Amino acid sequence: MEPRLREFSDRFYRRLVELLERCGLPRSMPPVLVVGVLAALTSIVLAVLHLSAPGPVADKPIVVEPAAVGAPGTTVVTSKRAQVLSITMVTRNRWAAGWSDCTSGPTCKYAAVVDRDGSRATAPEWPVPYVTLRSGTEAIAIAPPPEGTLEGGATMMYRLTYDGPLLTKLRYRLPTTTFGKNEVLSDQIVPGRIVVVDPEDSTVRMLEGRGTRSPVCDGTGRCWMLTGIGRTDIVWTDDGGQTWGSRSLDTHNQLGRLAVSPDGKTLLTTQVAVTATGQAVAKMEISTDRGANWKTVQNPPPSLDVPPLALDDGTALMLGGAVGARPRLYRIQDGSAKLLDANPGDLADLEGDEKLMYGFEVPRRRTTEVVLSTDGGNTWSKFAPR
Repeated sequence: MEPRLREFSDRFYRRLVELLERCGLPRSMPPVLVVGVLAALTSIVLAVLHLSAPGPVADKPIVVEPAAVGAPGTTVVTSKRAQVLSITMVTRNRWAAGWSDCTSGPTCKYAAVVDRDGSRATAPEWPVPYVTLRSGTEAIAIAPPPEGTLEGGATMMYRLTYDGPLLTKLRYRLPTTTFGKNEVLSDQIVPGRIVVVDPEDSTVRMLEGRGTRSPVCDGTGRCWMLTGIGRTDIVWTDDGGQTWGSRSLDTHNQLGRLAVSPDGKTLLTTQVAVTATGQAVAKMEISTDRGANWKTVQNPPPSLDVPPLALDDGTALMLGGAVGARPRLYRIQDGSAKLLDANPGDLADLEGDEKLMYGFEVPRRRTTEVVLSTDGGNTWSKFAPR
């Protein structure tokens, strides 16, 4: 270190002394005092610059014109081979749907449609599928980074306000182990990871910690997730990830599934076994007291294509059937699964609650409609979300 200090003194100390002498300070000042005076002056200058500078631009949401991002998404949605990839419904008149077009060129193109109380808008074209999420009382569409990681390109958020459509570039934040009450959790934006989206602050970040997939938050504020490598554990938190509870679901694989009712009282877990013909239901359990006591479900369907739907009345609905066959609608009640006479069509997904349950349909050719029910699954209707 001594040669470096001597080199610094030879190069800069003499100039510092001359500069301070011009400012009225004597040449006989000790070297340490010279450096101290210079440091104090530097601090004052930096403080003045900080106070006089405008607020940090990076902390403000970046609103982007749709035309600056890509081609109009209406081209994708109205294509002859357009298909629905995802749907999130808050009410019948508040929803977001993701669309794809994989026949107009060598690569697929994607867009999203958002409806807010009868007004609809289409997000611009994007190179990867949009993710549709619920944020409070509205539905939003997230355009993930093409690289599949938050360290790559931009993540965009598309929403429809009363003032019109709004496309915002989400700012990246450092990963955290906790999340806020109004933030949205998703395992669809980055594969294999849970991402935290803050729609109000226009930020996005990774969630580090216990859960790794299938996050769901009930109406009480408790958030549930699945985790485990080579096994499946259920974990939950009541304080945004500061503390956790856990329960083992499957000690043999990580294909377990979890359904939670909106009030958080009804829980349905499914252990999935991998067979030569696909994924089969190995065991299904239900709890109607927030997980305090569990009962094995009798006569479950042989397989499930999507996670079940737990309801506040202590029952559950699910799409199931023989492996590879067309899924049918089952209701779990009094600890047993029963096949229903209701015909929801060729449903490929099932979400919502007893007031509004829905899923996009997969007929023989392509998916263009969403099937919904407002009477607990007894009757169903269809509409095209575009």
